[in-house]
Amino acid sequence: MAASLDLEYLHFAGGAGSDKRGFRLLVQAIQKGEVNSNTLVVFQPAECTRRELPSYISEAEYLEHIRGVEEKNKQGLGASPVYDKTLTGQIVSRFKIDSCHWQNHYKDEEMHLAYQEKPGCLNYNFDAEMLSVYWYMLQGLCDSKGITLVMLRDYARGWPPIIFRGLSNVAIKEEWFNKSLWLDVADMWTAHDRSTIYALNPPRDVIHYSEAGHIQLADDIEKCLREKEVLK
Repeated sequence: MAASLDLEYLHFAGGAGSDKRGFRLLVQAIQKGEVNSNTLVVFQPAECTRRELPSYISEAEYLEHIRGVEEKNKQGLGASPVYDKTLTGQIVSRFKIDSCHWQNHYKDEEMHLAYQEKPGCLNYNFDAEMLSVYWYMLQGLCDSKGITLVMLRDYARGWPPIIFRGLSNVAIKEEWFNKSLWLDVADMWTAHDRSTIYALNPPRDVIHYSEAGHIQLADDIEKCLREKEVLK
């Protein structure tokens, strides 16, 4: 979409990434002036329990990991880092279910496994509530800076369906949020499109897109934003 609109493209997403990581990178980009009133932000919520965890790997191990990922990408293998470095130099690992299998340090592996298996470490409802608070603050920040913030929802993934459908009797109200730029893949594609035509590994994988799916979704997002007069 950025190419078709002749816009500079900033990519903050990442494999096994989380909303927490997305909030960190986006807010810090706003603080640094990289994202401003000329920016269109498209944010896709991920699974609620994903997060960043402090890592035990050394600086040398981190640099070796990044070099390995870059080398694989030069070969067209589509690798993605599992570690990031924050602005203060902290090395963090990306946590999701089963991420313990990807860690390069045994202490990281143990920590990820403990988060997944120990009772009380993961709570979808709690994380969804916290993410709803973070989103409210992010929307307020973007509004104050004149930044256009679009939420791209993908079926039942992310915090909104947990709060507004799964916990529909709670005190958090939909009207608290500006939903005018909340887009949903389900409003653009049929179930057949999602599971067969645009799925990465059809018909069972309905989460990941094929290359054609990514291109089509970008076109559909652009169309929706033109209809909403966000894009002229």
